Amino acid sequence: MPKDLLKCTPDIESMLPYFDMVTDIVEGEDAIKKGGTKYLPKFPDEEDRDYQFRLDNGKFTNIYRDTLEGLATKPFQDEVTIVGDAVTDEMREFTEDVDGCGNNLSSFAGLTFFNGINYSIDWIFVDYPTTSIAANGMTIADAKKRNLKPFWRHILAKNVLEVRSHFEDAKEIVDYFRYKEPAYGDEPVKVRVYSEEYDLNGKKHIMWHLYQKQETFDKPEDEFIETASGEMSIGFIPVVPFITGRRDGNRFKFYPCMKDAATLQIKLYQNESALEYIKSLACYPMLATDGIKPKVDGTGKPEKICVGPNRVLYGVELKNGGGGTWKYVEPNANSLEFLKKDIDKTKTDLRELGRQPLTALSSQLTTVTTSIAAGKAKSAVTTWALALKDALENALYITMLWENPNVPYDKQIEVNIYTGFDNVLEDGSDLEELGKARERHDISQETYWEELKRRKILSAEFTVEREKQRLLDDIPTEPIDSTDEADLNNFNNLEEK
Repeated sequence: MPKDLLKCTPDIESMLPYFDMVTDIVEGEDAIKKGGTKYLPKFPDEEDRDYQFRLDNGKFTNIYRDTLEGLATKPFQDEVTIVGDAVTDEMREFTEDVDGCGNNLSSFAGLTFFNGINYSIDWIFVDYPTTSIAANGMTIADAKKRNLKPFWRHILAKNVLEVRSHFEDAKEIVDYFRYKEPAYGDEPVKVRVYSEEYDLNGKKHIMWHLYQKQETFDKPEDEFIETASGEMSIGFIPVVPFITGRRDGNRFKFYPCMKDAATLQIKLYQNESALEYIKSLACYPMLATDGIKPKVDGTGKPEKICVGPNRVLYGVELKNGGGGTWKYVEPNANSLEFLKKDIDKTKTDLRELGRQPLTALSSQLTTVTTSIAAGKAKSAVTTWALALKDALENALYITMLWENPNVPYDKQIEVNIYTGFDNVLEDGSDLEELGKARERHDISQETYWEELKRRKILSAEFTVEREKQRLLDDIPTEPIDSTDEADLNNFNNLEEK
C-alpha cells in the first residue's frame, strides 16, 4: 500500500495557497471571513474580542468573481457544437448528456472553462461504468443494451495530489494520477490512484485503486485501506488537462493567469475592512477627559459614564484652579478620504488585471489605449477558448475509444466554440464603422446582417432568407410611376436589398 497518500508533490504543494485563496474568493464573503487572519491580519497586541469585531464588520466586494464570470461566459454566447464526418447519431446523443447528470457539452465545457481560468488548470476524466465488459463476457452490443456508456467527470486542480508523465513517440502520456475525492459532510476521506503497472511477463496494465482513510487512535499518521480496485480496458489513463496558466517546463507546476487579480482582491478586502472600521470609530467617537479622577466600582475598575441627551458631565477643579475638560476623539476626515481614493484605485486596477476594459472610464482614455486594453483581454480569452476546444476534442476521441478501440486518430470529432467576441469592441465603435461601410456600399447587405447577428444586435432566430422575403413583401403593390424619381429610388433600393 502506498504511503503518504494525502501528500502532494512539491510542484502541486507550491500551488496550494493559491488554490485555497481563489476557492475562498469564489465562495464569497463567508469563506473569506472564515479564513480569519489568513486574509485579515491582526493588529499588534490586538485582543481577540477587538479583532472579532473588526472581522465581523469587514466589507468584501467580490470584483474578482464578477470578472471571472465575465471572462468565462464569453465563448458560450453560442452553443458548443460538434461537426465533421466523424460525427454520428450516437455522439450527438452523447453530447446531450456527457456526465450522466443531464449536463450537455456546452454546460460541461462552461464549468471546465471557469475552473481552468480560476485555477490555471482543470482536468476532464473520461470514465466508464465499473462493470468490465471483458470480465463479464459481454460484447459492446450487450453493454449498449444495458445502457453502459462513457461519462465525463470534473477533477478540480485543488484535489489533484500527484501527476506523472512520460513522452512516447513525441507525445506526453500521463502514467500516474492520484487525487482526493470530494467528501461531503461526515464522509471519510478517499483517495483514488490510476497507474501503469506491469505483470511478470512485462505486459502493461492500467490499474485503479480506491483507498479510504481509517480513524485511528493509537497512530498519529493517516492510515488508509484499499476498498476497491480494477483494471481499465482502454489501455491508458483517460485524463485530459485544460490549461490556461503558464507551465513550468514539463513539470506540473503552473503560473496562474489570475494570480495578481486574486491577490489584489484580498488587498481590496483589507482596505475596505479598514475603511469600515475607521468609519465605525468616526460615527461613534470616543469620549475622553483630563484632570478628572474616575469613579471605581467594588472591583477597582472604573465605572461606566452615562452620556447622551439630557446628561451633564462635570469637571473636577484642579489644584491649579483650572477645571477638567471633556472632548471627543475621532479620526481625521482626511484619512477617510485618502483611504476611499485608494480603494477606488484598487478596484480600477483589479478590473484591469481581470482583463475587463472599464467602459465607465472610456472618456478618460484615448481611443488607442482603450483598444489595446480590450485587445489584450480578448486575445487571452480567445487563446483559452482554443485550448478548451482541443481539450474537448481529445475527450471526445477518448470517448469513442472506450466503445471502439480501433478508431484512428485522424477521425477526431471537431468542436465548434464561439470566438466571435474577439473582434467586437466594447465601446460600440465597430457598429458605427459597419454602418458607415454599408452606407458607402463597401460591404453587402448580407455581410452587414451577419455582423449584426454576431454582435447579438439581431436575434439568433434572424435569417437572411426570411428577411429578404419580408423586404419584398414591403414593396408597394400599386404600380410604380416611372416618371416619379422618388418612387424609382425606393424601388431600386429595395430591389438591391
